[in-house]
Amino acid sequence: MSRNSKSRNITRWVRRNQGKHLCRCGCGEAVLIKREHHKKSVGVPAYVKGHNLKRRASGDAAVPSPKKKSKWDKLTAAEQQRRLDQLKSFGKREDNPSWKGGRRVDDNGYVQILLPEHPFAKDGYMAEHRLVVEQRTREDDPESPLLTEVAGVKYLKSVAVVHHVDEVKTNNNSENLMLLPNAAAHCFIHRSPLPMEERLRRIALGVYHSRLIKED
Repeated sequence: MSRNSKSRNITRWVRRNQGKHLCRCGCGEAVLIKREHHKKSVGVPAYVKGHNLKRRASGDAAVPSPKKKSKWDKLTAAEQQRRLDQLKSFGKREDNPSWKGGRRVDDNGYVQILLPEHPFAKDGYMAEHRLVVEQRTREDDPESPLLTEVAGVKYLKSVAVVHHVDEVKTNNNSENLMLLPNAAAHCFIHRSPLPMEERLRRIALGVYHSRLIKED
C-alpha cells in the first residue's frame, strides 16, 4: 500500500469514528479522535482530556472517579464475617484442612519435605532424595568426606549431588539414588558416552573431566 493510500485510509477512519466514542466518565461528551489514535499501540482514549479525574463542583482539587466494588465489597457483612471466622479456624500444619503432611513437589519436579530444623533447609524444606541418601550415608559410611558435622550431627555437604539412577525425580527409593561428589561428576554421569561401569570407575578415581565427555 502506498503512503498516500495509507494516509487516505487513516483520514477516512478518523471521520468514521469521530463522535462515536463517549467519555467513560459519564459526561456524555465524545472523545476527539486524532490520526495517531489509529495506531494499535496508541488506541482511542477512554476519556475526554482531563475527565479521567473528576473535580468537585466547588472547584476544589481533583478527586479520582469512584472505584468499582470488588467481589468482597459486594458480600453482606454477615457473609464477610463468616468467611473471616472460617479463615481463623484454619490452623497450621495438621490443623489445616489443606495440610499434605509437609510434602510437596517443587517447580523442578523434586519431592520436598518440610524440615525447618535442618541446617541446609531452604524456606523450611529439604529435597527428599538428599535426606534419604544423607541418612544412608550416616549409617553405612559415617566417615564419608561428603558428610559435614553441624552441632554434633552429620549432614550431607551442599556440594554433594544425588543422582536418580532411573532419572525419575520422584522415585526416592534408596537403591535408586547415587551419591556423587559434585556437580561435575553428575554432568559426567549424564553426558559421557562411556559405559556406566567405566563412568563410575573414573568418578571413584577422581579422573573425570568435562573434556573427557567429548574425547572418549
